Amino acid sequence: MKKSLLYAFIVLSVTINAQVIPTVNSKGGAMVLPEGKFKMLIKNISFDKDTMYKGTNEVYNQQGLDASANITLFGLVYGVSKNMDLKVIVPYKRLSADATLPNTYAAMKFPVKIDNKGLGDIIVMGRYKLVSMKDKGYAISIGAGVKLPTGSSDEKFEKGPPSNPNMTTPMPTQLGTGSAEYKLELGFSKMLMPNMRIDAHTMYTYRPDAKHDYDFGDELSYDLGINYAVLKSLNLGIEYNGKYNTDTDSGTDPEPVNPFPFKSFSGTIGYITPQIQWLPFDKPKIHVDFGVSLLTHYNASVYQPLEKQRYIFMVGYLF
Repeated sequence: MKKSLLYAFIVLSVTINAQVIPTVNSKGGAMVLPEGKFKMLIKNISFDKDTMYKGTNEVYNQQGLDASANITLFGLVYGVSKNMDLKVIVPYKRLSADATLPNTYAAMKFPVKIDNKGLGDIIVMGRYKLVSMKDKGYAISIGAGVKLPTGSSDEKFEKGPPSNPNMTTPMPTQLGTGSAEYKLELGFSKMLMPNMRIDAHTMYTYRPDAKHDYDFGDELSYDLGINYAVLKSLNLGIEYNGKYNTDTDSGTDPEPVNPFPFKSFSGTIGYITPQIQWLPFDKPKIHVDFGVSLLTHYNASVYQPLEKQRYIFMVGYLF
């Protein structure tokens, strides 16, 4: 009976003959676009930050922070040679937050409100394929890039503190950092069977001090995704998405940064992301992806908000 089921599974896998492409957050693993090909991506990420953490514990939200973010990434990728492609990512952000902060000058509290929206920092990346899946049965690529300081870093409070209602919001709530950042990446991809693939990716981001000498901390991200074709035009996937950020320093960022609970992340965090992928023409020319990232572990270096879920929607079109 077991042999019959295994045989049926293998036959079904071969019969499906679907196109299995990388999972939604794996950054393509080691995939490099073929020479002369052009791809457009639109990816939307949304989440709420209304829960505070410190260390490995969820703690009381002292300021009543209620924050949300909606980030849309417009990506363009072009295969410049057999083994290399170039990518440009243009983000549009909307960051909103409400909190109640202590008044330094009186025994009372005051509400503040943030609503920052606009162009973020543009990312330019180049990726080179070191090992071809066609030759070795797996692929390895390396890449490098830069995040350009194109986003505004002078956004004001929509409703600010009474002592200075026109002051700028804390740096982690700005649309950009006011400084370039530098990135190195390593990707791996392999077909585990005709209709299942694995993609792994890691990226290191070096972040010099941003505006106001704000230190966002260097970042090491790591993603591992498995995608499986259940039908010719339908793939199911699951990912682990993790990152480690070094300690941060608010520098000379003006008050009320210290009492304001919106900090740049430092510590370690990990998410599990189940997802679904639809290829309407049984080919990767067009694909539609949806996933939900669920917080699985964390160790926050300082008192800061984290999102428990992230909702990801992506559409890709290969010209």
